[in-house]
Amino acid sequence: MNNFFKNKPLIIMLAAVILLVILIFATTGDRTVSWMESAVGSVAQPVQTFATNVSNSVIGFFERVFNVTDADKENEQLRLRVAQLEQAEYELEQLRLENERLKELLNYSQSNENYNYVTATIIAKGQGVWFDSFTINAGRKHGIEKNMPVVNSFGLVGRVTDVGATWAKVTSIIDSRSTVSVMVERTRDGAMVQGVLENGSKAALELYYLPSGSDLVPGDVIVTNGLGGVFPKGITIGTVTEVTRTNDNNADERNALVEPTVDFNHLEEVMVIVSSEEQSE
Repeated sequence: MNNFFKNKPLIIMLAAVILLVILIFATTGDRTVSWMESAVGSVAQPVQTFATNVSNSVIGFFERVFNVTDADKENEQLRLRVAQLEQAEYELEQLRLENERLKELLNYSQSNENYNYVTATIIAKGQGVWFDSFTINAGRKHGIEKNMPVVNSFGLVGRVTDVGATWAKVTSIIDSRSTVSVMVERTRDGAMVQGVLENGSKAALELYYLPSGSDLVPGDVIVTNGLGGVFPKGITIGTVTEVTRTNDNNADERNALVEPTVDFNHLEEVMVIVSSEEQSE
């Protein structure tokens, strides 16, 4: 007996024969399944299922890699063409919008022919969503100097505060460091406005130093009054949205919030007023 168990080739052969017999019975037609066949089948079934799933996945992968049809190639080319057309359409739309903005600037300059302008594109801005300070792509080489006014087709944007050879930095009127001498267009009352960013969520201007008894109401338009030697007279600033009354030291004073006419969330191009026609002459 001991010699039998030491004879490994014989043991392997007998095991193979037994398994073969079991498989023959398992593949025979309708019959009663023995308890041994059932046990072997229960053990082998999960292994067979796993092996089948793995083999199917591998076969599918190589079929996808090596069996690329002409239709697949054509679909890929069509997808690429659609992407190219969408990109071209986007670029054309951007050019159309830029052309409209530049046309608005041209119309503004033609309706204010007393001044000479340099049109520039904004190339950088300060942190945050608001253009309270930004950089343009024009500088000394283009005739720009410090304190020159900056406008767009909707009104006053700010003033130049730093200049390089081919660039300039602009501080807008909504910056808290900026003050502008203004007047109420309807009543001609003089005042001052200062930039206010309410919690960084709303661009506004605060109007103060109105004369006592000034008749200021929401909807009044605020424009520059030409005092101070920086901003020309008559450039639109914004519209009064709220009027408040204070009574300090027995003096009846009114302050107001002004909504700028310039959209300081979407600036792209501006114009710098470099001189007036009178100065040129």
